[in-house]
Amino acid sequence: MKLMKNTLCLVCLLGLSVTTIADLVVKEGYVRKPIPGRTMTAAFMDIHNTATTEVVLTRAKLEGAKRVEIHTHTHEDGMMKMREIFELPIKAGQTVTLKPGGLHLMIFGITHLPENPKLELCSADKICYSTTIESRSLVKKH
Repeated sequence: MKLMKNTLCLVCLLGLSVTTIADLVVKEGYVRKPIPGRTMTAAFMDIHNTATTEVVLTRAKLEGAKRVEIHTHTHEDGMMKMREIFELPIKAGQTVTLKPGGLHLMIFGITHLPENPKLELCSADKICYSTTIESRSLVKKH
């Protein structure tokens, strides 16, 4: 009976982990292919928090890149400036949009960018969500 109770507790804990990881839904995620000869670019997406509590993103990783930073754009004294932010809060039920000219993921040290690289978004609680996003060229094909 004790073994069955312990097994049931373990299954419940694993179930909670899966639910927690699935709290973030990424839509329309893409990373711009870097300009030839460059090793940095940016990624954009909508991140929806389906949880009943706030999720605070603190870091990200992208397959084929050495470093990813969460950035924002600000307009100061007539100039647009990019700044790294160390926390990106997403309230329960809310969607945060990462887009050109606004919040985005700044990607550094690209060694190889797959067509659909794996993206990992991690929260302050050290819970990570993994998905894949699309690689897109800056040049639009007509």
